[in-house]
Amino acid sequence: MSPRRLLAMGLLLVVAGCSNTVGEPTPAPSAPQAGSAPRVPAALNVSSVQSNACAAISASNRSSLGYGPGKPSSGAFGPSCTFQIADEPLNQMDLTVFTANKNGLSDIYDTKANNEYFEPTTIEGYPAVYAASLDHRSKGKCGLFVAVTDQLTVNLLVQYDRGSGAQDPCPVVAKAGASVVQTLKGS
Repeated sequence: MSPRRLLAMGLLLVVAGCSNTVGEPTPAPSAPQAGSAPRVPAALNVSSVQSNACAAISASNRSSLGYGPGKPSSGAFGPSCTFQIADEPLNQMDLTVFTANKNGLSDIYDTKANNEYFEPTTIEGYPAVYAASLDHRSKGKCGLFVAVTDQLTVNLLVQYDRGSGAQDPCPVVAKAGASVVQTLKGS
């Protein structure tokens, strides 16, 4: 048999294998992967924080957490804000709205091998993960990423040198993360 005829028969078999008989439904194409992280239950309104990260925690929530108004800045990942405890300036939290990160929490999940700790959780029903490249939790530092939309995360990093947060900083950052979700929900 000639190579040309073999090629034609091979193509015919491939085409025949892909066709359906009359009356059979054609399978729907599979949906694209949503990413490696859990999806948010409902996207939060992030318009105010994309330019001013200090707006991520309402004044009443800042007060209940003991933080002052915050000092805004911007960096490579997006707008940031540093909050200090009013009566203990060595205790602080840095909050960054990850606008440079286009796939939200999935980008954090996809780079989890770069972290010394990576612990998925939820904050106020929203997917989150405790993670940082260096594990300094025993030194009063804890990092948390909270998904506020499927494309945007907020990173919170507490650094507590004194008080109970110095021994156990992750519950402190979880409370701050809950305040972010509450603020963006408008509650």
